[in-house]
Amino acid sequence: MTDRVVAWLAGRSGRERSLLAVAAASAVVLALTLAVLAVHDDLAALRRQVAAHERELAGVRALARRLAAGRPARAASDDAPLLADVQEATDRVVGRGRIASLTPASGPAADGFAEERVALRLSDAALAEVVGLLHALETAAHVVRLDLRKHPDDPARFEATVEVARLRAAS
Repeated sequence: MTDRVVAWLAGRSGRERSLLAVAAASAVVLALTLAVLAVHDDLAALRRQVAAHERELAGVRALARRLAAGRPARAASDDAPLLADVQEATDRVVGRGRIASLTPASGPAADGFAEERVALRLSDAALAEVVGLLHALETAAHVVRLDLRKHPDDPARFEATVEVARLRAAS
């Protein structure tokens, strides 16, 4: 195959060979330029994504610092069960439609106290709604676990699992 190409080029005049060399060099330069521009655009898009993730992470870290600062949970002076308090706060902040599950549990009793726990799973909630819910729940009990996963179709929406606990005098 290369013998035929070499023979074909040998049959061309010097001027034609020069023009073919210039055309081939131009094609190579054009291809390299397009490749460099494509890589540049991809890097710019990745930089924008990283910056967005960093902003989101900074927001989540600020919220985590607020939670870690430890607002004391209110005293369980009334006899309302934790489940009712959690459901009321959730209905008020995110609405009943976003509740995927609401599961009560009780922890071990020790030193005259019993632990009430409620696991709450939300679907399709915005970050602001989850933060508002965490704030509302912190006034009723102590948030012991939080799991956030971005919704696969909409990165502004989250699947959230929140577990809260409260100590009561054992009866």
